[in-house]
Amino acid sequence: MAHMNPASATVIERSDEFDPGSIIDTLMNHRVLIVVTTLLFVSLGAVYAFCATPVYRANISIRIDDSTSGTLPDTKDRVRNASSLFEQKTSAESEVQVLRSKTIAMQTVDSLKLYIDAQPKRIPLVGGLIARNIEGRYTPGLFGWGGYVWGDESISVSTFDVPRRAEGSEYSVTALSHGQYELRGPGLDQPVTGKVGVEEHFESIHGPITLLVSKLDGESGAVFNVTRHSRQQALEQLQKGLLVDEQGNRSNVLSVLLEGADPVLVTAILNNIGREYVRQNESQKGAAAAKSLNYLEMQLPQAKRDVDQAEQAYNAYRNSHGLLDAEEESRLILRQTTEAETRLFDLKRQRQDLMLRFSAGHPSVEAIDQQIASTSKYVDSLGARVRSMPAAEQGALRLMRDVRVSSDMYAALRGNIDTLRLAKAGESASVQMLDTADVPERPIKPAKALVMLISAFLGLLAGIALAFMRDYLFKGVSDPSVLESRTGLTVYATIPVSDQQNQLTRKMTVKGEERLTLAFEHPTDPAIEALRTMRASLQFALNGDRNNVVMLAGPLPGIGKSFLSANLSTLLASAGKRVLLMDGDLRRGHLNQYFGLPRAAGFAEVIAGTSSFEDAVHKDVLPNLDVLQCGAYPHDPAELLLSSNFRASIRAASERYDIVLLDAPAILAVSDTATMAPVADSIFMVARFGDTRAGEISEAVKRLAQTGAKVEGILLNGFKVSRGNYAQSRRYGGYAYEAYYSDSVRK
Repeated sequence: MAHMNPASATVIERSDEFDPGSIIDTLMNHRVLIVVTTLLFVSLGAVYAFCATPVYRANISIRIDDSTSGTLPDTKDRVRNASSLFEQKTSAESEVQVLRSKTIAMQTVDSLKLYIDAQPKRIPLVGGLIARNIEGRYTPGLFGWGGYVWGDESISVSTFDVPRRAEGSEYSVTALSHGQYELRGPGLDQPVTGKVGVEEHFESIHGPITLLVSKLDGESGAVFNVTRHSRQQALEQLQKGLLVDEQGNRSNVLSVLLEGADPVLVTAILNNIGREYVRQNESQKGAAAAKSLNYLEMQLPQAKRDVDQAEQAYNAYRNSHGLLDAEEESRLILRQTTEAETRLFDLKRQRQDLMLRFSAGHPSVEAIDQQIASTSKYVDSLGARVRSMPAAEQGALRLMRDVRVSSDMYAALRGNIDTLRLAKAGESASVQMLDTADVPERPIKPAKALVMLISAFLGLLAGIALAFMRDYLFKGVSDPSVLESRTGLTVYATIPVSDQQNQLTRKMTVKGEERLTLAFEHPTDPAIEALRTMRASLQFALNGDRNNVVMLAGPLPGIGKSFLSANLSTLLASAGKRVLLMDGDLRRGHLNQYFGLPRAAGFAEVIAGTSSFEDAVHKDVLPNLDVLQCGAYPHDPAELLLSSNFRASIRAASERYDIVLLDAPAILAVSDTATMAPVADSIFMVARFGDTRAGEISEAVKRLAQTGAKVEGILLNGFKVSRGNYAQSRRYGGYAYEAYYSDSVRK
């Protein structure tokens, strides 16, 4: 075969890399790895799905009112700000933060003692699964050891106070007989004993410990793990677990979710949070009403005096000037002036309230400033109209205005006091619990079916990734063209995998005298036809050579070198050549099995001089084929091959036979082949499809070159055509011959 230039080799490598058929081959070749990996992931997923602690979810719904049920009258006075406490809109976003606030969460932590964690001690991984699927109680411990509990044992701890440095540390409570228990843990030099239902005080090296076990259900010897966390840690954990969100868009209905392993505790936590939130809302509104009422009641006497003084001043002025009732124009100006000044006073008060929360540049403050400027201008215009009136009427009008303003303010003050008294007595909260939490019956996690499906999918991906990674890291060359370009050697033959040979190999395990070479038993096998191509090339290569010794060698064991030697020698003999097959592997040779020969003296004995060449050779094993098996494995094969008898034996064989085929051991495994190589004029390297790497071939050739030997070419054994590469199946002989032979049979 002609050598390929590097450019074409590069193109071949790229096409092989992106060949869909190679992907299919990789998946099929590593299907066992993929299946095993997938099953492993599914098994791990099943362990998690059935052994993981179930997680339950509970929820409550809270409705937020836009305003109170009873709105105050629309008055224009200085107490209007007090009424606005009950008229302002409620923001759902702000209420979310209130629900998650420390005030409400900490009250729940303290009320339910969430900083105390008391659980039965169960065997790791499967203890929870066992407890969830059995009823009753069993003897604690695993074979009497460990104190593990298996059934529905439970413990309730009402009080557990430990020194600060022991917070977060685990203590163990062991049930004893007669309602007693034993406590062990950090700071206790030796176990201490307490009684269920009694608050016990123990001394530790870190400080005092207070423990009240209110309930303990378990057989004697059952162990429970009790941990006292800090209140801050319990608070942070609760706040982190709360999920508060508004249902829908601007619905003013909040949904509060909480997940946990104990469905009863999760339900109690949510209901407690909801009740505390409503209670605080009610108390805040009542406190605000009481504060405003107290302030208004303090202002009421002064307002009454202002009214009396204004009336007295007006009556005295009118009597002293002998004035009657004001004219229609005066009454109109009086009403307009009174309303305008009251409005201006109310706007200034509102601006003061806004400045407590916003800066002067805020849009709300700027809007109030515009209204104040407009109202002030209107008041000034009314004042100009008053100044155009006679002096007596101006004074009377001014005093009448004071009477009207003070009277309106006094009346509004009395009305607001009555309203606040009603609010204090019967005002309800602006929030309401629509739905309380019910104890969930089914866990939401883990979803067994989903976990199994995801595990299978991840396992499949992992198996495929491992298959491609294994091919990338360990797979040898699978394209003859690439092998030629990387090694510089010609691939003389590609020998396909033979199913018939697999059957013959199984027969070799049974000792007998049956000839089991594939070329003898199945001469039409595609692998044999590929070797016939090699036979033609070999006969051409031997013309004019100095000797007729042919060596088959390989870089590593297990590449099918002996299979090729046995069948190639059979084919050469069937062509009329007088052939000697020599088993040169003095460490693990087994060519005798292919021909049904018992183990006997062979090549090792000939070299050692303990047996003659004539006595060791098996004559006419097949027509024109003699076999010299390896013989007994010597202790020092490398030193034995250095003897002069080795070369003399090869020389004698070369003179007696047309072709001497020498089956050599693995080059990279032992040094024997490098010693034997100089006696052969034609050396062929055997490579295994998808197993032997180009670097291994190159290194083997390099080692042989150091002894002066030259490698003629490569035999690629175990060749498999890519399932997606039809051009490859048409190009390489064995498969093309199989198709040709099948068509001939059908015809």
